[in-house]
Amino acid sequence: MVKKKLPVGIDNFKEIIENNYYFADKSMLINEVLDKKSKVILLPRPRRFGKTLNMSMLNYFFNIEDRELNKNLFNDLNILNTDKMTYQGEYPVIYISLKDIKVSNWIECFEEIKKLLKDIFNTKRYIREKLDESEKIDFDKIEFLNETGDFMGALKNLSKYLFKFYGRKTIILIDEYDTPLVTAHSQGYYDEAIFFFRNFLSAALKGNPYLEFAVLTGILRIAKESIFSGLNNITVSTILDNNFNYFGLTEIEVEEALKYYELDYELEEIKKWYNGYKFGDKLVYNPWSIINCINNKELNPYWINTSDNALIKQLLAKNDKKVFEELELIFKGESIWETISENIIFDDLNNTNTVWSLMLFSGYLTYEKMRISPITGLKSYSLKIPNQEIKSFFRQSFIETYTKGDVHFYGTMMEDLFLGNLNSFINKFKKMYMSAVSYHDTGDSEKYYHHFMLGVLLTLGDKYIITSNRESGYGRYDIALEPKDKGNYGLIFEFKIGDKNSIEDKAREALAQINEKKYDISMKNNGVSKVIKIGMAFSGKDVAIESEIN
Repeated sequence: MVKKKLPVGIDNFKEIIENNYYFADKSMLINEVLDKKSKVILLPRPRRFGKTLNMSMLNYFFNIEDRELNKNLFNDLNILNTDKMTYQGEYPVIYISLKDIKVSNWIECFEEIKKLLKDIFNTKRYIREKLDESEKIDFDKIEFLNETGDFMGALKNLSKYLFKFYGRKTIILIDEYDTPLVTAHSQGYYDEAIFFFRNFLSAALKGNPYLEFAVLTGILRIAKESIFSGLNNITVSTILDNNFNYFGLTEIEVEEALKYYELDYELEEIKKWYNGYKFGDKLVYNPWSIINCINNKELNPYWINTSDNALIKQLLAKNDKKVFEELELIFKGESIWETISENIIFDDLNNTNTVWSLMLFSGYLTYEKMRISPITGLKSYSLKIPNQEIKSFFRQSFIETYTKGDVHFYGTMMEDLFLGNLNSFINKFKKMYMSAVSYHDTGDSEKYYHHFMLGVLLTLGDKYIITSNRESGYGRYDIALEPKDKGNYGLIFEFKIGDKNSIEDKAREALAQINEKKYDISMKNNGVSKVIKIGMAFSGKDVAIESEIN
């Protein structure tokens, strides 16, 4: 039997159904949208979890254009067996995706928005015949990119024009509404972008008499006061809620797909790599990764390579002590408890506590449990890395951060350390350190260097138990890596700071401290027979290293 093709990179619902691609039925999302009957529904979900495909499905279901042809798309889907089919093809629909608006400045961003609106107006040109002369002029200003066009009010005006043509209110679907704002923040033009989009969305969604309802998707729930100011009729369902959970693939759906493509023997490995996300009370898999894994018949980190992950890397680069200590726990497979804010305020991104909310909603972490403080009433969640694919993202991010992208060089350096080739390790480390740090990053605080080294070493979490500032012997070491295989070398690091002329002496002092205070005693008591001891001393971009094995 010839198998159905996999929809690799295809997120157009009609194309998938008409070309008989493999499809996991999510049509009951339509049922829930109609049952909830909110004026505006916001559904933040991580990228590549099926948002665009679901929005495309909503468009083809409700759209009055080609209603009879579109009806056939739902013949074999679950929604067909409900009373909601009476809504099929009943509304004019404006469907807009902002996912590709990723440019370096506001002028370019606004040009991209105008072109997008021009294309939408062009597809609706047939309604122009029902407009009066002044409306035709306004319509044409958008379609022909006239600089006096009302681009801020374009969605509201188009919904009015559609109402005049069909006599029915309009459904507005906006996919990836937050992409331009996330990009604007990372590129430094957030103030201009938020001013436009606040007014653009408010005009269309707040008090619009021509709006039936709207559905928006994105990755983040941007704080109401930032973008949804005054919008009181909005229902938000994040990954922490049990509503609208038709994103991602359930375990049953993954098992069915693996069985269909005769790969069910891989289930346990696929669980390890791609499972672990929790949306509400459901465990789900990343569909992008599953599709690519089945297509390539190979376990690889597919999802992490689909975006530049700029916000996450920006926060990781801050070298915040608390973040690194908790990442240390996460890399060991433990959970951390954090207070999570469902509203992301971009002005708070300089606050490293925001990193946990951002990582959770972006799909880099997942949660297991929730608890409510009896004192403050605040909710906190136990967070962990969901799977092997995301663990590889963190490993890659740290490597790229600390080696300026020279992954191969980093790999050989860490192999030298693992094998005890200390002279080679030291030479490579000095070369890497020289290019990785800036005088502006360093200072007279040992904390910076401690976090720098922790970032370099966290990638070894699969082979070592990594701890820092723990008691052993007669004091507290800076960083220790106890091998999970007791036949391998253990590692103990002690750090000092000094001036350029004293760091050689300081490095010897650090090594002597490891020996004098017997920092290796806990490791030896746990059955590790060989320990590498490394004393490091830093001064700006200069580093001195002393080491021994015993």
